[in-house]
Amino acid sequence: MKLERLLVLSLGSVAAGTAIAAPLPADTGLPWNLSAAQVTATCKQEIARTQKAIDAIDARAATDSKPVLLEEIERATADMGDALAAQVLLMNISVQKDVRGASAGCVDEVNAFSVKLSADSAVYAIAQGAMKTAPMPAERRLAQLYAESGRRTGAGLPAAQRAQVTELLDRLNRLQTEFGRALGEDKSSITIDAKEAESLPPAFVRTLKPTTGGYQVNVNESTATQFLSNEQSAAARKRFYVVYNNRGGQRNVKRLADAVALRMQIAHALGFKTWAAYQLDVKMAKTPDRVLEFLNKVDSVLLPKARTEVAVLAAMKKADGDQTPFASPDYNFYEHRLEKTKYDVDEEALRQYFPVGKVISSVLGIYQKLLGVHFEEIKPAMSWAPGVTEYAISDSASGKPIGWFFLDLYPREGKFNHFATFAIRAGRGASPGGQRPVSAIIGNWPVGEPGKPALLSHSDVVTFFHEFGHLMHQTLSRAPYETLFGSNVRQDFVEAPSQMLENWMWQPSILKEVSANIKTGEPLPDALIKKIIAAKHVADGVYYSTQAFYATYDMRLHSSDTSLDPTKLWFDLKSQMTALPQEPGTVPEAGFGHLMGGYDAGYYGYLWSLVYAQDMFSVFQKGGLEDPATGMHYRKEILEPGALVEPDALLHNFLGRDVSFEPFYKYIGVSAP
Repeated sequence: MKLERLLVLSLGSVAAGTAIAAPLPADTGLPWNLSAAQVTATCKQEIARTQKAIDAIDARAATDSKPVLLEEIERATADMGDALAAQVLLMNISVQKDVRGASAGCVDEVNAFSVKLSADSAVYAIAQGAMKTAPMPAERRLAQLYAESGRRTGAGLPAAQRAQVTELLDRLNRLQTEFGRALGEDKSSITIDAKEAESLPPAFVRTLKPTTGGYQVNVNESTATQFLSNEQSAAARKRFYVVYNNRGGQRNVKRLADAVALRMQIAHALGFKTWAAYQLDVKMAKTPDRVLEFLNKVDSVLLPKARTEVAVLAAMKKADGDQTPFASPDYNFYEHRLEKTKYDVDEEALRQYFPVGKVISSVLGIYQKLLGVHFEEIKPAMSWAPGVTEYAISDSASGKPIGWFFLDLYPREGKFNHFATFAIRAGRGASPGGQRPVSAIIGNWPVGEPGKPALLSHSDVVTFFHEFGHLMHQTLSRAPYETLFGSNVRQDFVEAPSQMLENWMWQPSILKEVSANIKTGEPLPDALIKKIIAAKHVADGVYYSTQAFYATYDMRLHSSDTSLDPTKLWFDLKSQMTALPQEPGTVPEAGFGHLMGGYDAGYYGYLWSLVYAQDMFSVFQKGGLEDPATGMHYRKEILEPGALVEPDALLHNFLGRDVSFEPFYKYIGVSAP
């Protein structure tokens, strides 16, 4: 089974008056201050210890009880995952480059061990036997997932073929690590002159590094939206956009192409026609054809809307006296202007209502009330870098401690460059050596100007609420084994709970709750809330057709029997499926981290799971957005089971009926077939 378990998000604050029984200490037991040499040494030691334990279990496979042996395997690998939790995460978070490098090496070693374990024929036989003889449903479910993993790594193949698949999977894991590390280490920037800086928000300019006659702008996730949405100069926008879409460069393009080729070899060796077919074999969607049909439906209906949206923006550009064709670097700027003029929504003015402290405390308050939990900040935090905060989680009703999470919200050199939550250590509790979960938000919010708090966009707030939903999925699980814990569900369901929760950030009462003007303390006024909601769907055509394009690119890349040029495929599909052409001279796929971070032949899940998300939201619309009873029903039926139950059954238990597509089609403006 895969031991490096990537999750999705977390957060925290104090709920006044909530009783806490035996609060957790700051020490999670994870060693954040390891040197590079210590990371390497402990990684090798722990892998060797675990391999020795697995070898001993393998030797008993022919005689001992299969369920007992499987539990021993699970315990040994979970212990290893817990022992190396810090070592594998430091690649993304350490302030020291040599530690990040050593951690990347450890990740490769852990992934190689994981592949070897999954392909172990004795472990595979143990899992198959336990599926038949395990007395408890959780044990049989655990056996099923181990057997699936073994089948997908060639554990049932003859030794020579099995060794070949293992070697290919090991090479693939190394490529993926190198791809992600190249993005994390990227230091791309552009320079702008004083004139070009005039249209940028003053608070943003004050965070930039001055140069002779201008400023240096770092090109990354934390600066992209503010720069492209406000920069008046088309030339400066283009410079930024081109650099942003060349992060990772040709080396990452080659890594992606090599990974796609390896994936196809692996799929063929395991009896699948394509990598997409291999991946979808254990997902809800099941077949690439079903996914592509779904994506084509979404795109065909929304592309005309996208073209209309872009035509409006192109007319605005021409009205400015710029007769050049409307291009991708223009989109954010004119879409932002449209919101300001037609809908009177000024994103920079809106930021004044979302100071980071208010957003964090309010979001935490909502989740605490809705899900019956309590968050308490631990000071001082025992973490990996200055500015990282730590929280303890407990159950509100009983006061029993649940686990911890960390917040690492702002960019720094070498850090993971997107926004996600990592399940640092999964929980478990059924067998001896039970463990409490630890998670972290690793994010890149825009920094505040010196001496002042960061101010967030509404989009930042929506993302935060979404990601916190992932944390709850992970933290509140009650599954007895780490393999079954939290968000280790089928991948095309994993986004659904958090996508459902995004709806909260568009409700007037909730928007008032999470906002407070930085100067007056007043919440968002009703008139501005109405404008925000009115503008919500202004860019749906562009947004969802682009999502359909990303997903189709991923599926096509991994569904072809012949090798495809990743860049040519990107340009061809984007011109067919979106209203915006790709800027020449860019290699955007070099920065498409999802394809090398676990979402290969799986990106469609963002749109696919939205079907489930909107149907689940209908339950809260009836029961109440902050109704504790409805929230507890959601906690019990969706969050707590983890992977103990297939998503179809989770949904049926929560909804009380089969899933309906109607709320999804209504949400994105598509007529139901």
